[in-house]
Amino acid sequence: MNIFCITNNKGGVAKTTSAVNLAYALANNGHKILIVDTDPQCNSTYSLLGNLDQAKTLFEVLLDNLPIEQTIIPTKHKNLFVVPCSINLSAADLMLASAHGRERKLERAIRPIKDSYDFIIIDTPPHLGVLTINALIACTDVLIPFSLTTYSLIGVGILEKTIQELRDNLDVKLPILGVFACLDDHTNINKNVLHAIKDMFKEKVFRTVIPRNVALEEAHNQTISIFDYQPASKGARAYEDLTKEILERVKLTYGK
Repeated sequence: MNIFCITNNKGGVAKTTSAVNLAYALANNGHKILIVDTDPQCNSTYSLLGNLDQAKTLFEVLLDNLPIEQTIIPTKHKNLFVVPCSINLSAADLMLASAHGRERKLERAIRPIKDSYDFIIIDTPPHLGVLTINALIACTDVLIPFSLTTYSLIGVGILEKTIQELRDNLDVKLPILGVFACLDDHTNINKNVLHAIKDMFKEKVFRTVIPRNVALEEAHNQTISIFDYQPASKGARAYEDLTKEILERVKLTYGK
């Protein structure tokens, strides 16, 4: 069982779009998937469940020690489940500041239920705070999406340094399973950034590049997956290809 943390310190890199669409693609392949939404913007939650009124969320898990299984909600897809987030979690950095073992609260919460799923995907906020650190420590593998811009290149470098600091200071492995490019416009700048990322991460860079695609943007704006919106689009095919690569790399890395 693998727990993927999909993270990047920079916003606008298709992080949540990737989390949702990879979850759908894995579920379509027959795998049982749980998405844990740790981003107080709640975009993964809205995409998969719509608006929630009275549901228990990750806020109660991290702040009130509610068992995480009491928050899990099935989606309309039989293989896909969600631990929803709420805007209340935006105060987590402050509220957990003095909590004992605050960096490992999500890891401890997930432990009892992790073997009930084939893959768990953790969507993270676009900044490094206690929620992102919790997600990183809880995961078995890091997946890093990046947009093909100079600013994103800088952000990926900062994230790599942060991951190494967490390894050194908290005695965690945090293996980077792979990095993948999003929002490709086929410009010279895009090509140069991709080349620089390949120099930085070598064989960790997935072959699949997610294009800037109208259908993907429209699906994101309507808070639904590309597989619900336009399953035959270039964007959907790209996420299917990326999912195949991820499964191949998991098999190569873990022998399963």
